[in-house]
Amino acid sequence: MVALRGKSRMAIHPASLPPPSAPTPPAPWRERTLSRLVTHVRAVLPVSAVAFVTAPSDEPAAEQPIGWFADEDLRVAIEASLSRLMRTRSLVLPRVDAWQAAPDLMEAISAELGEERAQRVWESYRAASVVVCPVRGEIGRPLGALVVASLDETRPLGREELPTVEALADLAAMALERTSLLETEGRRARDELRLKRAAEAVSGSLDPDEVYTRVVEHAAAITGGTHALLTRLNARAGELRTAAQVDFSDELASQLVSLDRGNFGEVARARKPVLHRNAEAAPLGSVMHVPIELGPRLYGVLTVGHEDPDGFGPDELDMLVKLARTSAGAIANAIDYERERRIARALTLGFVPESLPEVPGYETGLLYAPAANEPTGGDVYGAWPVGRGDAVAVLVGDVAGKGVETAALSAMVRFFVEARSWDTLSPAKVLEQANAMLLGRLPRDTFVTAFLGLLSRESLRYCNAGHLPPLHVRAGTVCPLDSHGLPLGVLERHGYSESELHLERGDLVFAFTDGLIEARREGVMYGTERLSQLVSGLSGSNAAQELVRGVHDDVTGWADGISDDAVALALRRSA
Repeated sequence: MVALRGKSRMAIHPASLPPPSAPTPPAPWRERTLSRLVTHVRAVLPVSAVAFVTAPSDEPAAEQPIGWFADEDLRVAIEASLSRLMRTRSLVLPRVDAWQAAPDLMEAISAELGEERAQRVWESYRAASVVVCPVRGEIGRPLGALVVASLDETRPLGREELPTVEALADLAAMALERTSLLETEGRRARDELRLKRAAEAVSGSLDPDEVYTRVVEHAAAITGGTHALLTRLNARAGELRTAAQVDFSDELASQLVSLDRGNFGEVARARKPVLHRNAEAAPLGSVMHVPIELGPRLYGVLTVGHEDPDGFGPDELDMLVKLARTSAGAIANAIDYERERRIARALTLGFVPESLPEVPGYETGLLYAPAANEPTGGDVYGAWPVGRGDAVAVLVGDVAGKGVETAALSAMVRFFVEARSWDTLSPAKVLEQANAMLLGRLPRDTFVTAFLGLLSRESLRYCNAGHLPPLHVRAGTVCPLDSHGLPLGVLERHGYSESELHLERGDLVFAFTDGLIEARREGVMYGTERLSQLVSGLSGSNAAQELVRGVHDDVTGWADGISDDAVALALRRSA
């Protein structure tokens, strides 16, 4: 049993889509070309009427002629008699009423115009001389006919004028074919541009829901469809889910989208696009189903519908197939990116403290801000009780790189350092042991900077392994803390030393990562000096948590955003 689930995603209103297909007059390019040829014919021959009649080979009836007529009755007569005049070979009539088929011609005109009107135009037409030449393409494909007529009985058209008319017909054929080629090329270029813009728009987001919505919007727009639907398939559960739609109601989806029957199920299984019209497309006039696939992965089926049975043809199906191909890559990127975010978030939740533990006699503030659009990053931080619970370890560091792999390494570093802190209260020994453990596990081009401090009632004992020196603020004066060696993961058996800072009431220690000082505006970095001045200015009147938030707001406002991960940790002795 297949379940169909959906969510309403009315992306664009049908009124904003191209109108349904409808019969149209001759294309402007063809009308312009034939109008120019009419002028040439009139310059070469003394005629009373010139008419180009285009009749595609797959249509039995000729289209309305394009031409010039000196007399309105002559125009009406020629248009009414076209079905009798059209021939596969040239036809020369020195006088219309002398033609053996004249009675049939009069009958055709009467059937078209009625007896009274036919008698009137016949009086104008009967003495006319007429030459009709078929217009054929380069390979003999019929394009229509050239009809010329003269009412001048003193200079009738005859066999002498036939070569000229045939040459003009050949000229018309060449002009029509070349113009048609230009129009075809122009249409192809326009279609390619529309597809290019659609692909760029679809690929412009990494949010799967947004990508799905953009796909159906552009599927409807580029094909002229009035309905569009993107259906995701869970093959194991046998479940279909509406990912996005344009004017595709649940009722309509239930009639057209099913794995158990119909064209949709065949497209999902065989992965071949289909176009159906009339009864096969019920309840719409025409429907296209196209798989969205990339290699072995089927991301869904794209369905576009139209009320008109002639709303879609092979060209529209080809456009939809091309859009589905480009959309598959965008959907794959969005899904993989979303999966990476979930993994990174899961890793982060394993080692990111929601808040710092309470430290008797201290006020604390913590800020963790991953790079824009990232759930987590390579910055390392944490705080946990050590010893008998009368001290707290605080860690701030940075793993080189970004993404899921870096998030995993950050989690590993955090747990290694915390695990070693249970055996010793010496920050230097903890980082030495963590360094030994990390050497065989970090990628060759990766290292970790780390500041580890043990905060007791009156002092901070710390070791800085290649990290940015935290700032010590006392009575408005800022001093950077000591550094003690290379980052972790660089040298085997690297020894570290440590320092101890006695903290007086009101003293502040501010540890941070490079995301804050490396924020840029017009190529200029925010820098340590600007950060030191800011921390000093905020330290006197702001609580620790307000201070770290104020620092982050100032940096992001100055640089119009931060492109790297940022951590800020503030410790102020309050008693």
